[in-house]
Amino acid sequence: MKNLCLALVFCFLPASVALAQGQVNPTPQPTTQDIEVVRVSTDLVQTDVMVFDKNGQFVDGLQRDQFELRVDGKPQPLSLFDRVVSGSQKEAEPDSRKTSAMGSTPSGSNAERRGRTLIFFIDDLHLSAASVLRTHQAILAFIEKEMNAGDQVAIASASGQIGFLQQFTDNKAVLRAAIGRLNHRPYTITDSGATMTMTEYTALRVDQGDRDAIEYYATQLLKETNVKIPGAGGLGPPRGGPVGQAPREGLSFGMTRESAERMIKERANVMLKQAGAVTNNTLLGLESLMRSSAQLPGRKLVFLFSDGFFLNDRNTGFGDKLKQITDAALRTGAVIYALDARGLVSMTDVSNNRPDPEGHLSRSNIGELAASQDPLFALAEDTGGRALLNSDELKGAVTRALKETSNYYLLAWRPSDEEQKTKTYKRIEVSVVGHPELVVKLPKGYMQSQADAEMARLDANGNHAASLTRPSSPPAKDGPAAANSVDAELRKTLAAPVVRHALPTMVSVTFLDTPNNGPIITASVQAATAGLDYGADNKEAAAIDLAGVVLNDQGKTAATFKTRLNVTHLDSQQQSDAGVIYTYKTPLAPGLYQVRAVARDQKSGKVGSASQWIEIPDLSNHQLTLSSLLLGAQVVDRRADTAASEPQVLFSVDRRFKKSSQLGFWIFTYNATRGSNPASTPELTAEIEVLNNANGQAVMKSPVRKLDLTGMSDLQRIPFGSQFSLASLPAGRYELNVKITDQIARSSASQRLSFQVE
Repeated sequence: MKNLCLALVFCFLPASVALAQGQVNPTPQPTTQDIEVVRVSTDLVQTDVMVFDKNGQFVDGLQRDQFELRVDGKPQPLSLFDRVVSGSQKEAEPDSRKTSAMGSTPSGSNAERRGRTLIFFIDDLHLSAASVLRTHQAILAFIEKEMNAGDQVAIASASGQIGFLQQFTDNKAVLRAAIGRLNHRPYTITDSGATMTMTEYTALRVDQGDRDAIEYYATQLLKETNVKIPGAGGLGPPRGGPVGQAPREGLSFGMTRESAERMIKERANVMLKQAGAVTNNTLLGLESLMRSSAQLPGRKLVFLFSDGFFLNDRNTGFGDKLKQITDAALRTGAVIYALDARGLVSMTDVSNNRPDPEGHLSRSNIGELAASQDPLFALAEDTGGRALLNSDELKGAVTRALKETSNYYLLAWRPSDEEQKTKTYKRIEVSVVGHPELVVKLPKGYMQSQADAEMARLDANGNHAASLTRPSSPPAKDGPAAANSVDAELRKTLAAPVVRHALPTMVSVTFLDTPNNGPIITASVQAATAGLDYGADNKEAAAIDLAGVVLNDQGKTAATFKTRLNVTHLDSQQQSDAGVIYTYKTPLAPGLYQVRAVARDQKSGKVGSASQWIEIPDLSNHQLTLSSLLLGAQVVDRRADTAASEPQVLFSVDRRFKKSSQLGFWIFTYNATRGSNPASTPELTAEIEVLNNANGQAVMKSPVRKLDLTGMSDLQRIPFGSQFSLASLPAGRYELNVKITDQIARSSASQRLSFQVE
């Protein structure tokens, strides 16, 4: 354990700062020459392409010259071609996707960006109560059975009811809480008619001029409103009519058919305006979510759960909105798989129990199901995905989509002529030469006007290049105004959904239950010292303004911290391998929390940020529970003769270790069962395994071992630790899994934590 150079003292003392060496490898800061100007008119446009055979299997082994690309019908030579595995390192590398579609280079460290990026977008504005339940079950099944280490997953809803938890995370507890907030929201589109109310689809048919629908409701309206006077009629005034006309049975008083049809059309128009506002919210939310996902590199798989809806493009312009969504998909590398949450359905008409002797309503409602599914089909097909409709197995549909999208080809081209640079929607077509039987799926196009609006100069970290020479706030000087400016920038960065990388920053959060203070979290913030401004002669001391906030699952502030760290100048080699660490501890009640931290170089104004979730369990339920897993741990023995000592833990913040290291870990067990005899001790066993992040396979596994509790006084907090050599592990990312089993209660609990071997 002595050769673990990067260490942080974890003890129940005030917050501390330590200078760490040997483990931090920050991303080198780009110079002005590193800046790349990405413009759709002069640089690459790229798209992801999937190719399937007649059995739906991905066609591998295709070469560059086998693809034919057309933009607005004109052939385009390929400037870039690659075969990519979803969630792989290649997918996240800037060199592979550095000219991201239409000028947005995703930010983030490649070493930390592994796994798939998945979005579950729930159209809860168009979901029945039964569909909400099916959606809930399908997403939970993914979280528990198919989510891999390193996956970044977001669960979002059209209504926004998921709230603060609507963000990307690899924390399953956060995702469970997010899907737990999904509730049924009744779809209320009302007809102003007193009786014989129209459905939304019937209103759409009326608006489209369908004579069956108009005739049916106009006739019903005339029956409801017009009155006949029995016996009315006769010869001459005052009854009216020419002399000698045959007597009539009576007169009908009320509106004419023309007036009735006009009123029916007005009712339909009001309904469609209501429905259009709801549908617009769904489409806007989907587009916004996909565009905001550009902060993460690589491809995004978007699952859209909906009961379907009607576009009514004649009055709403939703066709253009679909093009904007397709544009967003191409820009951010997103592909939509649309799932009809109703499952296996044959019809949606809820008005078929109404009197319809002439069949007007029945004829008008033909095609209602298909019309409600058309937007789902269009969104999926136009973004390069698939619509999975009329299936009673949503869980299987998610599994199928994950398998289908696991491989793809990356194609890129350079816009070549003036016509292609005009501000219009560009259609993209790709085919495999000589193989018309193959199915090629890709986003169908992009919008040039959007590209022009979003052109920006970006550095390697995804920040505007102007920040390299013109920071978002000027270098701090002495005085209240400068302090307020720095505080404002720190607060703004903490509130931003996008992580900043100009100053490499990371945060590690752990939970322990303590005898005197109960549940305590420790937030350790590490900022790289390489690239700090050490003055004109590069020998002065640097300073980092650091701030953080602890937010609960509602986004409310639970705690804050702020400090300034003075960093002594080191030689060039020490600078490249060093980081400064700040530790903050606070007691908190059980629940979900997110810790956000931001660091700012006081002289240059470079800013970095990071965040991490932590779940504090409720120990009052008396269930077997584990503390956070501490890697690189070294703990003072808490036997009876050292009962007065508090545990002192040394652990790594960035969880990167050399192959020559002995990886140590420590964990505490709470609520272990003692049995019927009060004097008895718990019977606990431990299992340890190391999993390869790439395939989830175990590369190291220990036999089951019994914990020795002899002489231990505090059986409410039972520590267990061990260490093992990393020499046999190839460089890469791994996951440590520690499982503790209570043999008396026959229950178990486990904790997992990823780490990297270098």
